[in-house]
Amino acid sequence: TILPANSVVDTGYNVANSCMFDTATESKMAITFGSAGTSLRKATFSSWLKRSNLTVDEELIFRVTADSGYFNIAFSDADTIKIKQSISSTVNLNFVSTQKFRDPSAWLHMLVVFDTTQSTEGNRVKIYINGTQVTSWSTSTYPDQNTDMLFGAANLNIIASAGGGNYFGGYLAEMCYCDGQSLTPTSFGEFDEDSGIWKPIDVSGLTFGTNGFYLDMEDATDFGQDVSGNTNDWTENNLAATDQGTDTCTNNFATLNPLVQGTSNNARTFSDGNTTVVLGRDSASVSSIGVSSGKWYVEIKCVTDAANPVIGIAKEGSPATVNPWGGSNL
Repeated sequence: TILPANSVVDTGYNVANSCMFDTATESKMAITFGSAGTSLRKATFSSWLKRSNLTVDEELIFRVTADSGYFNIAFSDADTIKIKQSISSTVNLNFVSTQKFRDPSAWLHMLVVFDTTQSTEGNRVKIYINGTQVTSWSTSTYPDQNTDMLFGAANLNIIASAGGGNYFGGYLAEMCYCDGQSLTPTSFGEFDEDSGIWKPIDVSGLTFGTNGFYLDMEDATDFGQDVSGNTNDWTENNLAATDQGTDTCTNNFATLNPLVQGTSNNARTFSDGNTTVVLGRDSASVSSIGVSSGKWYVEIKCVTDAANPVIGIAKEGSPATVNPWGGSNL
């Protein structure tokens, strides 16, 4: 497998770092707000992310209450987006997208906006991916007018886990929560005038509200440091300085691609944001970004040589064969 050099796009605002969350190590962050924030009826959540795990339930944000109530923003095992709130076993908000989000090679921006004060139910919850509103849902249960949201209220709030399971695997960057405001995508990004790609903008000037926060992941010793000015700092669990990366929404690196399967691609176990793979005999893995011309640089470390590993270049659309020395794909 060859991992091509990173693709860098000058956006005018460059994101320096991300934090890598790994399901194998059960990494997460948590905070308990001492009291309710500016508003429980109006808020905006924004995050850039790059998925590593697919076809599994994993939480982006989770909030649990003493009466088993919960709120979450998650990916389902069908790779759809799920947003749900349940209070005392009664579901009052529930969205499941028809669109699937299963590209481990690309960063995406997720924006979730709440304003339950709106008289029109369709304006009470809005979800945007890469600056475009998601409008196709297999399930869409809107909250009643003036419903209080659980996230941002007093009690335990968690990033990248449901507390003891459904761990998120991948990279997170530029995570924001604006308490008391329903904002639009242009507060967080813009479309590049040349490529048309949705890209981040500087959000440090936003107003974050009482329980709002901004995690820029730039301090490798304190990923949960809130740089919004509120000091709503999160406590890290099973995160180390080595989990900080320069793979970001403005500096996208190639990783190993779990989607590409060969004829005998069995016994493959990915970890560390798809930068590590354990291969069984006669199995293979290829990179998430291909190359067609130019000069490229790669570093690969073989940790255990137990099955005569081979490193090389594979043709587009076909990973290395189980017998690379005699095959035509290398």
